[in-house]
Amino acid sequence: MGIVQNSLEVVKLAAKFANPELIERVTALNEQVLELSSKNVEFQEQVFQLEKQLQQANDKLRLIGETERREGFIYLKTEPEPCCPRCFDVDRVLVRIVKTKLQPAGYRFMCPECETVFAAYPKGLAGAPIS
Repeated sequence: MGIVQNSLEVVKLAAKFANPELIERVTALNEQVLELSSKNVEFQEQVFQLEKQLQQANDKLRLIGETERREGFIYLKTEPEPCCPRCFDVDRVLVRIVKTKLQPAGYRFMCPECETVFAAYPKGLAGAPIS
């Protein structure tokens, strides 16, 4: 049985004794128990949110350790394709740079997330010169 159920049982017992002062005190105690129970739920929600934020911060730290900056671009150490330095610096997310075709001819390299256009050919990008 939980604390709230126990406090309700005490109220019922006090009612059996028909003692108005005891009923009043037990009722006040029961209200305090309900208030504490409500605060406990709030604290549990806060703990959950803080644990989630901590996990996100740890994920970002791990990501930082798995990347490197080369010639102005961000590279995941295990991948040859470059990622957008703006998205990484601002949002700490890896977004692959894509090669898009221009009309009527030509190509440009850009980030599909922030739409930054890059003048230089990133090393490792499909179709870009690798030196």
